[in-house]
Amino acid sequence: MLRRASFLRILGPAFAVLLAAAADAAAQQAVIVVRHAEKADQTPDTALSTKGQARAKALADLLRGAGVTHVIATEYLRSRQTAAPLATALGLSVDQVPARDLPALVAKLRALDAASIVLVVGHSNTIPPMLAALGWPNTLALQEGDFDDVFVLAPHPGQRASMVRLKYGQPSS
Repeated sequence: MLRRASFLRILGPAFAVLLAAAADAAAQQAVIVVRHAEKADQTPDTALSTKGQARAKALADLLRGAGVTHVIATEYLRSRQTAAPLATALGLSVDQVPARDLPALVAKLRALDAASIVLVVGHSNTIPPMLAALGWPNTLALQEGDFDDVFVLAPHPGQRASMVRLKYGQPSS
């Protein structure tokens, strides 16, 4: 029969591996990040243009079967309108987070369960720091005309996040 100290020496590392696996399982949440669609004009809280409305519908078509469980957008009308077609199609509400309040967004994401798949609609100047805060260490520069990117991020607590960059709708000009 194994003595207690020997037993713990053998099972201790196995227990640590099990805990690590459980932590990785909790990291299976996906965060899908997009920039708001094309805006009607340059006013601070403008609506989407006709082209932007078509892009928002294309986003809903793309993500309708992706298992999205939560939708978050900034307080700006263009962001909420980009998120609305998918939220409506899935029977979800659009939660709002202030555009420049990255800690509030990260806290909201961390409060969700591990099985959550979240769409976040942001802005060209908020997406790069958002991706960094979620664990993606690479630099990213979005241009003023970039509206067709979808960033699918798989956070891994304590490790580098995985990310795939896709395109959707009509190519941005």
